Amino acid sequence: MPLTPGSTLGHYEILGALGAGGMGEVYRARDSRLGREIAIKVLPADMAQDPERLARFEREARTVAALNHPNIVTLHAIEDAGSVRFLVMELVEGESLDHLVTPGGLPLERALRIARELTAALEAAHARGVVHRDLKPANIMLTVDGRVKVLDFGLAKSAADAPSLDSTQAATVAAPLSTVGQVLGTVPYMAPEQVRAEEADARTDLHAVGVVLHELVAGVRPYGGATAADVASAILRDAPPALRGRRAETPAALESLVLRCLAKAKAERFGSASELLAALRAVSLDAKAAGDTTPTTPAAEAPSIAVLPFVNMSRDEENEYFSDGLAEELLNVLAKIRGLRVAGRTSSFQFKGQNIDVSVIGQRLGVATVLEGSVRKSGARVRISVQLVKVADGFQLWSETYDRTLDDIFALQDDIAQSVVKELRTTLLGQDSDSKASGEVRAEVAIAARGRGTNPEAHRLFMLGRHLSARYVREDNAQAILHLEQAIALDPEYAIVHVELARARIRAAEMGWFPLEEMLALARTGLDRALAIDPTLPEAVAGRGWIELRFERNWVKAKEWLERADALDTESEFFVVFAGGFYRALGQFAKAETYFRQALLREPLSSISHMNLAILLDYQGRLEESRELIRRCIVLAPGNTIAVSHLAQQLVDAGEIAEAQPLAAAAAKDAFGLSTLAIVQYAAGNREASDAALAELLAIPGGAAALSVASVHAQRRETDDAFRWLERAVDLRAPWLTDIRFLVAFRPLHGDPRWDAFIARMGFPA
Repeated sequence: MPLTPGSTLGHYEILGALGAGGMGEVYRARDSRLGREIAIKVLPADMAQDPERLARFEREARTVAALNHPNIVTLHAIEDAGSVRFLVMELVEGESLDHLVTPGGLPLERALRIARELTAALEAAHARGVVHRDLKPANIMLTVDGRVKVLDFGLAKSAADAPSLDSTQAATVAAPLSTVGQVLGTVPYMAPEQVRAEEADARTDLHAVGVVLHELVAGVRPYGGATAADVASAILRDAPPALRGRRAETPAALESLVLRCLAKAKAERFGSASELLAALRAVSLDAKAAGDTTPTTPAAEAPSIAVLPFVNMSRDEENEYFSDGLAEELLNVLAKIRGLRVAGRTSSFQFKGQNIDVSVIGQRLGVATVLEGSVRKSGARVRISVQLVKVADGFQLWSETYDRTLDDIFALQDDIAQSVVKELRTTLLGQDSDSKASGEVRAEVAIAARGRGTNPEAHRLFMLGRHLSARYVREDNAQAILHLEQAIALDPEYAIVHVELARARIRAAEMGWFPLEEMLALARTGLDRALAIDPTLPEAVAGRGWIELRFERNWVKAKEWLERADALDTESEFFVVFAGGFYRALGQFAKAETYFRQALLREPLSSISHMNLAILLDYQGRLEESRELIRRCIVLAPGNTIAVSHLAQQLVDAGEIAEAQPLAAAAAKDAFGLSTLAIVQYAAGNREASDAALAELLAIPGGAAALSVASVHAQRRETDDAFRWLERAVDLRAPWLTDIRFLVAFRPLHGDPRWDAFIARMGFPA
């Protein structure tokens, strides 16, 4: 029952109500003994009457009471008066943050100052093991002198063990900033793990900081919806919208920081409040950005774009590769244009065949514009319709329809790329569209398109070969090699085809589909030919380095190729994966993590990006973070047997055999999957089933299979056989040997004297 002014609780006189929340009602009161005003929070009756729950709450409250920080509201005591249990807290004169944010956002300097003080409070609390778990503007006070004070620190943890969305919604007061179409209350500030009712930790609070900071800067929350379920779904599914798409003067460093806070997986966020605070302090603002809160105009938006796979309108479904390839070619060219941020192919192509609004896609990918199109091909003629759409309002910035022949396909691609770049710079950046600017755009597109051939039929075969090779299926890969060889026969100077053919051959060697020596020799020759045509082609440089690293284990040459690639293009997928793999193999995990996180930022929906980072974190013993990323990888690509196998191995190591068994069974399609099945069955006590899986594995040729056989023997403690197969894997140049020091499956061998000798033989740099 609400308390009225003039009533008392022990020696506290109630002066008036301050508010209410999921943890109870809050009142302004006077302490008659000390003659000071304080705040009193009356605990809900169900908590006060539950001895076990109350005892747990009081233990945690004592921890919170020990916090002493200028940005945390001080908890003085827990007291009772009759049947009423209440908290006595510092009274903060000011107002909560939810009353201060306006739709246009706060001045950036003020928003940053609030975020820094908020994060400093988290840093102090997390150091004592206290996690808030319900951070939101209503729980953040600004004093009359502008200082941040965080309420309810750590106390929300005891409000309920695992509240549902509905109960959380009902137990919170609506935030007044919510507008029509937005759900009210706590849900918009939840992290994905909270939505899934999973364990929260310090990084959960960092996600909330990202939501709050986004709201402070943009004036709106990153995720909206008509119901709590809609918002929860968006939190789990959608990429947060780009801040600079809503407020152009936002520094790139600040936008990147917010996106990292809002990462779906905890492992992808900042590792600690201290790390986040350092990043916040490093963000600098120029004079205009610090004080100007004028609403942004279209001419000031950040130039960023996603190129969606073009829709195949032809009757022949086999032309699907042509429409996909055309979009991918445009994406590759645009990605090399200065000042233009382009969402990666893997992320953009996730939306192929889905009827999703362009504005939603743009928000998920964090871009300001989306290019979409359709292709109708009939014989040698093709009609291509394209349109450039602004994500913020769905406005069509530019559209065009082209009727051409395949002989004119290269000029057509250049026309589209030039039109897109010119429109983005004119509309979003306010640049001139005169003849000089047009000439500069043409020159940039020409440079970006280098490595391309001149023969339309060779181009068609190239796109078909790349389409088939990307499936990671033996028969398709073989067919891809044939198509790419035909393309080179028609146009020997088509540099990028030489690279793609080399990649297909490297893949065939890695998977044991064709003899390794033959495939590597041909791949090396093809990459050298590409470099002879264009010495600055970054894909070819990275490809040569990859061979030296993964197969030759020539660390000196691999580093030379890495440095050469670094000087050409540090943004390309080839370079980032190569660099991350290089430093991971050397055990320089901090450097490797930088590159793998860069790949994940560019490709937020890429299963491979998630897997690379997950494996790296596993090597470091960061198992919880690794497992989250691996599970996300499997959601994105259920057929990724390496990821499924890796998760199954983690579960075996954790003693969760029952959960590992169905995963291992599903992955038993190649060397990685069969070795995992053999390991899991052995751990489950099914020796006969383990032997059967090992027998299938032994029938697979190649280095990858040899290393997998060695891993089974290592896990089964068959040490002699494990070392024998390791030696064979070296002879067969197994690609994963570069990571052998960190592979979990071989840890049972680390205490054997032969292990150190084997590692020494590998010649890792000191």
